[in-house]
Amino acid sequence: MTWTYSNDPANNTRDELRLLVGDTNTSDQLLSDEEIAYYLGLNGSDALASAPSACEGIAAKFSRQANTTNQGLSVAASERAKAYLALANELRDKAVTVADVFAGGLTISGKEALDQDSDAVQPSFRIGLDDNPSGDPEWNAPGWAD
Repeated sequence: MTWTYSNDPANNTRDELRLLVGDTNTSDQLLSDEEIAYYLGLNGSDALASAPSACEGIAAKFSRQANTTNQGLSVAASERAKAYLALANELRDKAVTVADVFAGGLTISGKEALDQDSDAVQPSFRIGLDDNPSGDPEWNAPGWAD
């Protein structure tokens, strides 16, 4: 198992994932390169999408360790596990916030294409929805109470 960090997260997804989960300290290695490759493989090499799973993997490692105290020095592996689970949730929220959002119908041709696509979810509202097709002044638009 290898561990490398080239300090180039802008051009290296492995380094980007290491930076996101805080695994950049050579003397305190948390994930091997192979483990990072596994997490990246689960999410199409997207470091932000992979980071929550990586944090959960780190938390699992700390969960196996016992809390210890020796001559006043205390190491709480359970607290580290909790911190990584909290980080996993934060990164998952961030990944959802940053996720690509599709906004259809921004152009006339895009709107026409969506209108013609029988598989596309059609909007529940549109221009003309409340128009009175009969010209009857007593007519109520669909969904309006009598």
